[in-house]
Amino acid sequence: MPLFRPLGFRSALAAMQWRRGLRAGIAVGTIMLACILLGYPMGWPALGAFQVIFVDNGGPYRSRFANIITILIGGSLAVCVGVLVGANLPVAIIATLIFCFTATLFRVLSQPLASTSVTIMTTYIIAFGGADHTTAAVFTHTRDFIIGGLWAATLSLLLWQVDPFRPARAAVADVFATLNELVRALPLANDPDHRRTFTDLISRFRSQMETAQQTLAATPARMASRTIRARNLSVLCESADLLLSRLLRFAELGHPDAILSWLAHSIAPIGPALRNRPTHGTESFAREGSLRVDLQRSVPPLEALLNNDPTLSPETRAQLLSALRDSELNFQVAYEAVNAIWTGVEPRSSDAAIFLATSNAVVPKKSTGLPWRMWLDTLLANLTLRSVMFRHALRLALVVTIDVILMYLFGKQFKHYTHGYWLAMTSIIVLQPFTGETVRKSAQRVAGTVAGAVLAAVLASAIHSQWALLAVIAVGAALSVAFYAVDYAWYCFFLTPTIVLLTLPHLLDWRFAIVRTGLTVLGALIAVAAMLLLWPERESLQLPGLLARAATANAGYLRAVLAFWRSASGRTQRARIEAERTLLAPARRLCGLAANDAEETLDHALLEHAIPLNPERTRTERLNRAALTFTTYLRRLTQTITTLAALAEVPTETNFTTPQAELATAIDDYAQRLDAVSTALEQHAALNAAAHSIPPLDNEQLRRLDRQVDILERTANDLAAISWP
Repeated sequence: MPLFRPLGFRSALAAMQWRRGLRAGIAVGTIMLACILLGYPMGWPALGAFQVIFVDNGGPYRSRFANIITILIGGSLAVCVGVLVGANLPVAIIATLIFCFTATLFRVLSQPLASTSVTIMTTYIIAFGGADHTTAAVFTHTRDFIIGGLWAATLSLLLWQVDPFRPARAAVADVFATLNELVRALPLANDPDHRRTFTDLISRFRSQMETAQQTLAATPARMASRTIRARNLSVLCESADLLLSRLLRFAELGHPDAILSWLAHSIAPIGPALRNRPTHGTESFAREGSLRVDLQRSVPPLEALLNNDPTLSPETRAQLLSALRDSELNFQVAYEAVNAIWTGVEPRSSDAAIFLATSNAVVPKKSTGLPWRMWLDTLLANLTLRSVMFRHALRLALVVTIDVILMYLFGKQFKHYTHGYWLAMTSIIVLQPFTGETVRKSAQRVAGTVAGAVLAAVLASAIHSQWALLAVIAVGAALSVAFYAVDYAWYCFFLTPTIVLLTLPHLLDWRFAIVRTGLTVLGALIAVAAMLLLWPERESLQLPGLLARAATANAGYLRAVLAFWRSASGRTQRARIEAERTLLAPARRLCGLAANDAEETLDHALLEHAIPLNPERTRTERLNRAALTFTTYLRRLTQTITTLAALAEVPTETNFTTPQAELATAIDDYAQRLDAVSTALEQHAALNAAAHSIPPLDNEQLRRLDRQVDILERTANDLAAISWP
């Protein structure tokens, strides 16, 4: 995987989020126009508008509001501190160390702080690098920043709401629309005259699934798999894929028309609810909502229909019941995900607690009292060099402090240019917690900036009026934000002339673009050097821990299956459905999310072996290869557990037959083996798989489970054989 691979301009143009970009251009352009008409400096109002628009990642209203409030408060504080300390180098060094360390470490406290900390620090650096450091400037710059930000917030929240996740939602909606077509075409699956139609629909489904995953990966809410919307869109993709396998199973086994009607009725509301927020809200998708209640009520009659069908053999009936129950579970998960996408609230932790109670997972102690107490506990837990974020905060603070010293020296040497903050701003933006992402982002920023600086120099030498300058800056702001979701290098290409012209000392000063390019390259080099020399973080080193968590989640899923059997045995159909909802669904969901986190980290880790200065390329490549095998079989293992839970006959507490007792014993043993795999991964130690013995059982799913766990054990040993730093 190359470190730098920008898209072709045509591909980028086709994928750009033009509505979000147009809103940014209007927000910046209108505030600049007002400043020109009033004879007022336009720099800080325009910057405030741009920063607020930039951190609005779309999604639920309250999460967007939290991001905007955070950048307004944090940015205002950054302006005050930056202006005050800019005139005194010793004070500036101390203030920069404290401010950047605090702003970075506080990312662990909340999502709004994580989303805005980089923007807050760049605002601080811009204020520090300005020419005016008087007390009056503190008031005027802060006021102007807030005015611009409030105008952008009004436009963003009230007048023109734009959702960057709209393309991803539409792509996932297309997947479910095709899935609905597949349900209607299911009777054609075994008809030789119409089978081509069915296979074409499957091909379209696969193509749309790939498009949905790519679109989701390109969505600009960074750390996408750790945001609520992205996580739940990913869950919906997985649910759609599993539902397709169930449809193919129905096509293979034969199916009553009632099941087809049920499938079509259950799938139908998902696509429209993803394209546009339901007019009635998402209450129907909530736990006690009408769709969830109808789903629970509709399954027992279908099970009765299958049980009373004399044309079905016992084996076919069991497999149809399995496919039906698994489909219901997928719909439960899908409805839950749709609700979370629009509300911005993940399922209540009670479900996770039920799941964790059936596993050996370590449950962190929950803080009691007020929210500030929980924040304090989280902060104290990260005040250690063992914390990745603590090391990153310390590294970033040191780098920006070095940049501040260089800025001061450059300012004395080249008094004509007072915009040396590009040096520190580049380091802040490109320096990531892990090496691979830092090098990749540095390469993209330098490439985009160099090309953009050439364009900026041409524009700066050609623009002769403030009106032309306003128009070009507004267009540049629009293109910058629109292309941010597509490719970071293209974003930098359009951002460079935008900011260069916005901060131009005076018209026709084309040399400023050259200075900005040199400072950007230097800032990127300092960031990369710091990443390689100060506590170098290989994202691949995080993989064993994430794989261990995923193995623990699957062990908990197995125990949840046993808990489900205990809860459902000898009870009513409604009680069984409730047990599926409260035990199996959250357990399966956590397995999927743990696998998603591991796969995302693996994608980033694949960059690391391509880093020229990586002294551990061979070890990294071996680790990534083993991790790729592990994550692949994790997905298969989760599906096998799901099928096993639906296919197997529910044992009873009081009257175990020998096969049932052996089955329960075998499942518990597999859970223990997965726990051992998790421990081995965390401790980088080999495990002895021969210590486990499973009684021979005539169960295909159990045999498949045995093969998959065996592969995970062998892969864990391969990971343990790699030398660790």
